[in-house]
Amino acid sequence: MTIKQPSDSAQRLAAVDPARSFIVQAPAGSGKTELLTDRILGLLATVRRPEEIVAITFTRKAASEMHARVLAKLQAGLAPAPAEPHKQHSWQLARRAMQCDAALGWNLLQYPARLSIRTIDSFCAHLARAMPWLSALGGLPAITDDAREHYEAAARATLAMIDDSEPVAHFVAHMDVDTRAAQSLLADMLGSRDQWLPLLGEGADAQQLLEFLSEVLEEDLRRLEQAMPIGWAQQLAPSVSRAAQTLATSNGTLDLSALRGWQGKPFGTRLQDLEMWQALGNVLLTAGNSVRKRVDKRQGFEAKSDYKEEFSVWVNNIADTESWVALLADIRCAPAQGYSPEQIETLQALIHVLRLASAQLLVRFTEAGEVDFIEIAQRAIQALGQVDDPTDLLLRLDVSIKHLLVDEFQDTSQSQIDLLDRLTAGWMPDDGRTVFLVGDPMQSIYRFRKAEVGLFLKVQAQGLSNVSLTSLSLTDNFRSQAGVVDWVNKTFEELFPTSANPAMGAIPYSKSDAFNEALPGSAMTFHPVWDVTDDEVSGTNNASSQAESIAVDLVREALQSHPDSEHPVAILVRARSHLGGLVHRFAQENIACRAVELVSLKSRQVVSDLVQLARALSHPADRLAWLSVLRSPV
Repeated sequence: MTIKQPSDSAQRLAAVDPARSFIVQAPAGSGKTELLTDRILGLLATVRRPEEIVAITFTRKAASEMHARVLAKLQAGLAPAPAEPHKQHSWQLARRAMQCDAALGWNLLQYPARLSIRTIDSFCAHLARAMPWLSALGGLPAITDDAREHYEAAARATLAMIDDSEPVAHFVAHMDVDTRAAQSLLADMLGSRDQWLPLLGEGADAQQLLEFLSEVLEEDLRRLEQAMPIGWAQQLAPSVSRAAQTLATSNGTLDLSALRGWQGKPFGTRLQDLEMWQALGNVLLTAGNSVRKRVDKRQGFEAKSDYKEEFSVWVNNIADTESWVALLADIRCAPAQGYSPEQIETLQALIHVLRLASAQLLVRFTEAGEVDFIEIAQRAIQALGQVDDPTDLLLRLDVSIKHLLVDEFQDTSQSQIDLLDRLTAGWMPDDGRTVFLVGDPMQSIYRFRKAEVGLFLKVQAQGLSNVSLTSLSLTDNFRSQAGVVDWVNKTFEELFPTSANPAMGAIPYSKSDAFNEALPGSAMTFHPVWDVTDDEVSGTNNASSQAESIAVDLVREALQSHPDSEHPVAILVRARSHLGGLVHRFAQENIACRAVELVSLKSRQVVSDLVQLARALSHPADRLAWLSVLRSPV
């Protein structure tokens, strides 16, 4: 009997090689956690202490699940080989790991805490706690999940300096003396300070921002130049240059002066070439940034002229969906002349205000005795020192950590990349130390934690500062049947951008291969519901109500078709708030459902009754509380 193997089995086997460093792109359902745990098992057979392996993820739940899976596999390694073929490789890795456990006296099953699997925040807190003097935190303060209150307080304190600080006064004037908007803007910026503080180091000024602007514009021009169709310059130059010449002697609506005398040579990608690209955008695109299908004398094209025919033939073969059209539209909006003197003055004031706000936030953190995740990460990096001036902590970690694994790497922020670079600063090629990064940029969800999915693409292409990484991609989907996988591939390929753009966080879709065969019948069925805007239509017929009715009917049908299934139906919505009406409909239809964390604890009837009872007992004269208790269930 032939055993079916995943189409990406070679990539999976390579990924557990303990001598090499990898970055793995693993889409949904590809067995990412299985691969990570197998990697840990393979590494355990090569180290002298299990603490030499550090696995980092982003949530406590993920860390707990990974820890439990590793322990379960180690336990299985003591048993006979499993009959299932897909479990045998993990069993072999676990077997070797348990042999090392016995030989070196680790006793991992008795002391599972020796497996260093933790969240990125707990790891940073561990580093800051290890060197309280160097991290400048002293005793580790509390960590808050939502620091917005502190950001707002720091912003208010900064604006309160308006009488003593000219930059603050300039900033408030720039905001039209709208202090509420100014405070909100500063608070938002403090929530992403790990991204801009490194750019505003000592000596940073508006001139440096001008250099950054030039770099971004030139990168955009390079991307546009690569996306342009073959032969575009030679085909457009004759007609466009004549249109530019015609406009120079007439009262046309476009400025194509930069294209006068164009001989058909493609434009460059330096800042001085921006004006020509923008002129090309003006003639090729309409005000709505679609391809200009019609031209006339207002654009410099004389009626019934041969060069107008040539231009029309070319543009009519271009679709609005081609990638270069959107790139050219963006370039049209770029500031060709950089910043004006007034803008430079405002930027200089903003730089000063941001530094003041950052300092005020540190004061606020000290007063409150708690910090945010960004502060912990920054202090952890500070405790490690510099590459050329490492602290004792970094030197100790350089010796004690042999292998780093990071899960959900698509949700990594720049500060966390800096942390990895600092931890691997002293590593040398082929010294036996490895980095293993795994994630799926198509599933990046931690924008609220300042994660930048473009960092995944950057590291995938360039590696870390001191570690070269081999890029692997998993393709097989073990979670869904072929019909579902095919539908997802077809649908999402059209929704995702066609090419990667790390600066913009644009991720192209990567197709998955179905490991499971298609099941009989239709895998996906679309039930459209159109929104009704007629004011005369009653609320019972609006789109939400229609969608809820369809969902109820489908659930009832599924329950009747699969009466023995424990969980026959799952409902996925875009936001938790969308489930409120649906759960109410299920209650009306006597359909039992389990809505996890949908109803807050304080909203539950039993909690409300207990609160009223506590109020009645603490204040016997509280008549409303006693009435509520009397009306509560016995």
